[in-house]
Amino acid sequence: MAILPILLYIFLSAFFAVFYQYYSMRALVFSAFIGLLVGFLFVKNKAKYWDAVISGLSQFGNAKLIFTFLLIGVFTKMLTFGKIGNGFVWLSTQMHISGSLFVVFAFLASSIISLGAGAPIAAMFAVVPIFYPPGILLGSEPAVLLGALLSGVFFGDALSPSSQVINTTIDTQKDGETQETADLQTVLKERTPWLLLIAVIAMVLFYLFGGAETGQMANHLALLADFSDSSGLWMLVPVIVLLVVSFKTKNLFLGLPIGILTGLVVGLVTGIFSWQDIVFVNAEATQISGIIFDGIYSMVDIVISTILLFGMISVAVEGGVLALFCDWVLSKRIFCSTKGAELVLVLGTGIVNIFLSGCVLPAILLFGHIADTIGQRSGIPPGKRVYLMTGIATSVTAIIPVNSAFVMGAITLINEMPDILPQSVVPSPFAIFSSSYYCILLTVVCFIWIFAERGKKKLPLAQNA
Repeated sequence: MAILPILLYIFLSAFFAVFYQYYSMRALVFSAFIGLLVGFLFVKNKAKYWDAVISGLSQFGNAKLIFTFLLIGVFTKMLTFGKIGNGFVWLSTQMHISGSLFVVFAFLASSIISLGAGAPIAAMFAVVPIFYPPGILLGSEPAVLLGALLSGVFFGDALSPSSQVINTTIDTQKDGETQETADLQTVLKERTPWLLLIAVIAMVLFYLFGGAETGQMANHLALLADFSDSSGLWMLVPVIVLLVVSFKTKNLFLGLPIGILTGLVVGLVTGIFSWQDIVFVNAEATQISGIIFDGIYSMVDIVISTILLFGMISVAVEGGVLALFCDWVLSKRIFCSTKGAELVLVLGTGIVNIFLSGCVLPAILLFGHIADTIGQRSGIPPGKRVYLMTGIATSVTAIIPVNSAFVMGAITLINEMPDILPQSVVPSPFAIFSSSYYCILLTVVCFIWIFAERGKKKLPLAQNA
């Protein structure tokens, strides 16, 4: 019965996504709360139940993650106010990029924006409204363009030291003897060659299939001007600062504040935004807004959802259900080998991710404790667990056509652009799925990481294992 809250959480989240096409962290908040409330009805020691729920947040790593969300929210909001995407559109028009070449450009630009966004879903909602309309006007194939944008979101996040997905996964995976987590910088360095190779192949495919039958750039220069703003490129400065500081210090909590402060100074000096954009107090309406407050407030849903999810996981741990599940998995002969255990990590993370509509972070949080237990017992290094879990969670399991928050969210954004795109161009979810080449290739590589022969020096994962 200790697994009941989590089961209800998964069922209700999938129910909202499939039957109502409602893709929001608020659905996860509601589902998590209902799960905990129903679990309370069946528990024997009701007082201890809530102690277990609250203890989920008392762990240092969990509390650290919550505060990280707040900092990332401010940084992402600052990039949005600074019109970084509009700067890339201006750059593309100056370079006379159109058709399939713009699809490749959109992939790279969305990757850079995702580097600083900290969360794939936040980056997706930022890049689709910016790059999709001009891409259509420049003669790009709609489905391939969206596939490139989604691919860029996941590729950039995979390279980012400020990624919620990477940092959360690292925090949940510990060494069996030392109880230390994997090193962030080492994780990024070791898997980057693989990701770069996948990205290069994906860009070739985007170029080959990204052009529509007719180019439209000459007919839409006036409309393109609405998406173009060269000043937005100044926001690359805080992104670069964030990356440099995070890599040098191996501390995201140093990189984010310094990146935020740098961006605010750059924005004020260049005139991209004013003091009122940073903080604005409306005394008459008793309201406060601006980059800082709006950035923090944008993380409210994900913070509450994460707190409740920590509570459900804690109940499952205290109830012993996760230990029972891990014992059952490791008792099966097929999973006794290291490769078998790694296959469990990949399939388990992927299945949970699909059930949660591709919402990567909740899937990592939900399956992280199981993966940690299985990984420690099987001798899988925490670094490799991070590769496998983050890889499969940002592959095709995040873009399943029938319920993906990314695919359906992108389509929803396009449907809200009737004035921008008079002739609505909305590709089907299956077309977007089949055009997300980076995600498809990453899925293949995840299984290569499992089944590749050990001992080859060229394979970083094999070295760790």
